[in-house]
Amino acid sequence: MLFDLPQTSVGFQFVMPMSLLMLKGIGWETITSVNYKWDGREREDDHCLFQYTLSGQGEIEINGTVYRLKQGDAFIVEIPGDHCYRLPADSSEWEVLYIEFSKEALPFWRQLYSLKGPIVSIVPDSSFIQLAWNTYEIAIKDQIHDVYQSSKYAYQLVMELISHVYREKKIEPLPSKIELCKQFIELNYQELIGLDDIATAIGISKFYLIREFEKKIGMTPNQYLTKVRIEHAAKLLISSVDPNIEDIARQTGFSSSNYFGKVFKKVIGSSPMEFRRKNNYYEVHRVLFEK
Repeated sequence: MLFDLPQTSVGFQFVMPMSLLMLKGIGWETITSVNYKWDGREREDDHCLFQYTLSGQGEIEINGTVYRLKQGDAFIVEIPGDHCYRLPADSSEWEVLYIEFSKEALPFWRQLYSLKGPIVSIVPDSSFIQLAWNTYEIAIKDQIHDVYQSSKYAYQLVMELISHVYREKKIEPLPSKIELCKQFIELNYQELIGLDDIATAIGISKFYLIREFEKKIGMTPNQYLTKVRIEHAAKLLISSVDPNIEDIARQTGFSSSNYFGKVFKKVIGSSPMEFRRKNNYYEVHRVLFEK
């Protein structure tokens, strides 16, 4: 079917009598120009975008993180937004199928982000991609005539996409107990937690936790907790013009500024304020990650 259809794009403009999720556009194109670049921070149009890689490679930068997009990868973004997608210098082409939705898609986009993040992988023969191609064919044959049809296809697409992500999420392997411990520490390091709290939260004995954590991570749970706390404290010390040691100690889970200072000096080799004066985050990264 696809080879019988032209590569093109279709935009929709309907006057909405009520707030409905709508299709704003759909298109299929092959990008070969090195000048292809869309910076979401500079765009004035207002919509939610789904863009799926059919072949070749592209990339998108979101909040400073660059994601390489290969066949089967799609990104979901809000426009305007803190992102920029483009044809990378080492890619000769990027073939994409894209769908633009009205801002009413935002709650669904946030749900997708919470489940999967901004990048979603979808196999070409999935029910969602089949639905997307069917919608593309209907659009270029001018068979979407009013606001209600536009909304119907938009809801079908968004619901099928969310359903696809939920199905994929269910078959992902569950994180190991040790990974759950790491996640618990990284989410709760600001609190006055200890070994008993970590073991209770995951549902294992602290003796098993210590043994297995050190075997797989190379340090004890308490050492990992200290590493996370010191790393965050170092970031706060550097980012603050006049850092308040009491506040930083409290924000990173230390019981007092005195105890924080002792632990920091033991790990880093200098006091928090000495470290701040050197302004050398490389040092904390080296100490914590290159042992």
